[in-house]
Amino acid sequence: MFTWLTENAVTIVAIAVILAAVTAAVIYLVKQKRKKTGCTGNCATCGMCCCGKENK
Repeated sequence: MFTWLTENAVTIVAIAVILAAVTAAVIYLVKQKRKKTGCTGNCATCGMCCCGKENK
């Protein structure tokens, strides 16, 4: 078992790094999505396209 771990250590570390990066990206996107509360009417600070919509 120890021999197998040492032979595949680089692969195991690479997969762990990739999983950590994907997990961090997903957590960031979920937090960013929860922070949005809807249209504030200030299109200058909005990252979404408000093209053709009237703000009331």
